[in-house]
Amino acid sequence: MSPMVRFLSLLPLLLFLVTQEGDSTQQVKGQRKADACVCTVNATQWDFPAQKYEGVSQQVESCGDFLGKMQTQVLQTEKKMPQINATVANITERLLAFEYLKTSGLYKSLHLRQLNQELQKLERDISSAHRSNPSAKTQSLTQEISKALEDVTTMQESNIFNLEAVRENLRSLRNSLETCRTIRPGFTSTCSQRLMKNISSPLVTKLSPYGKSYPAGSWGRETKPGSPETYWIQPLVSGNRHGNVVRRYLTYEDFMASRNPQDVAVAASHAVPNAIQGPGSLLYGEAFFYQCHNAGELCRYDLRTQATVRRPLPGVGFNNQFPYCYYSCRDWTDVDFSADETGLWVIYGTQESRGNMVLSRLDAESLNVTHTWSTRLFKKSVTNAFVVCGVLYATRYDDRYREEVFYAFDTATGREDNTLALPLEKVADGVANLHYNPADHRLYMYNDNYLLAYEPYF
Repeated sequence: MSPMVRFLSLLPLLLFLVTQEGDSTQQVKGQRKADACVCTVNATQWDFPAQKYEGVSQQVESCGDFLGKMQTQVLQTEKKMPQINATVANITERLLAFEYLKTSGLYKSLHLRQLNQELQKLERDISSAHRSNPSAKTQSLTQEISKALEDVTTMQESNIFNLEAVRENLRSLRNSLETCRTIRPGFTSTCSQRLMKNISSPLVTKLSPYGKSYPAGSWGRETKPGSPETYWIQPLVSGNRHGNVVRRYLTYEDFMASRNPQDVAVAASHAVPNAIQGPGSLLYGEAFFYQCHNAGELCRYDLRTQATVRRPLPGVGFNNQFPYCYYSCRDWTDVDFSADETGLWVIYGTQESRGNMVLSRLDAESLNVTHTWSTRLFKKSVTNAFVVCGVLYATRYDDRYREEVFYAFDTATGREDNTLALPLEKVADGVANLHYNPADHRLYMYNDNYLLAYEPYF
């Protein structure tokens, strides 16, 4: 704005300020001279108020800047308003169904009714287990389930809700029942009560036979005790997601020298339904176990008959719904196979468990789930997991050259321990696969493009 324009715009204000100061008139005496009246007037009170003009000018500039900022904010808000309105409308629409349940007093009641049904089913299962194999443990479970049913009834009658406590009690009772069903006498005294105390430095450190082209995959030795000593590696392609070839070495010397490989195609390509998805695969009993391509199903490829068995895994999250994460997520790790002295396992997460880690025993021939345990460990809070002697262990990232085994869940007792601090050395950041081998009692890690093996100590 030019000085003249600014002056003209401020002139009315200046005149107003001038007229507001004291008396604006004077009385003076005049003299008649030559037919004229001559008088002397003091005009200093009408001098131009330059100092006030500068002050007002600064205030106007300040107000102009502030007004400009406000106008910019208003324009930005107007641009965002359609998106904000759409979001609010979407949330409001999604809440309408729940609002009816809430105002009608049905929402919590439905939850309690569902929990009551689950507890009744569990009561029948516990009674059946007690009749077939009575023990102090099954007697204790019978008393606990009766108490849980009484608590739910009290909640319904008194309208006092503590759903989280009931769910946690239900999870614990289910785990205890699974233990009674599956743990054979003497098992707890010989294996599961011995937690790992330490882990060796890598006994084997080898670059993948494929070089540094495939940072995701799995490897190890044939896992089932008594099976031929075969070493295998399964690299993932297609964005570290899919695969269809398992490379085998019939001797340790051939594996270390990367010679005489035998490539087995478990599917025609890495994009067909029976192809491999994710690095959670395992060779167990002359069969290769893996997550089926783009599905919440388990696949078993028999190396002898070349036949594939598929089986849905109830409730499993897949396609990066519940992968291993910790600091950064390892894609396509929703389903993870493991093996120990007791058999074949699968580690995963479900919506029902709210993403917490679930551990299931599998029939190695049919892939049917025989027993299931639920933990309180969020699957996305760990980097990997494995099973040893019926105990689930989980790891977390420490730094680029070290993982830490920090958690254990004992299927024999249902107890969890998150106070472990067992260091696990590595040579690169990422851990695609980590599992225990009951045949040689070693841990096997696929560490980006490196293949590592360790010895656990108890």
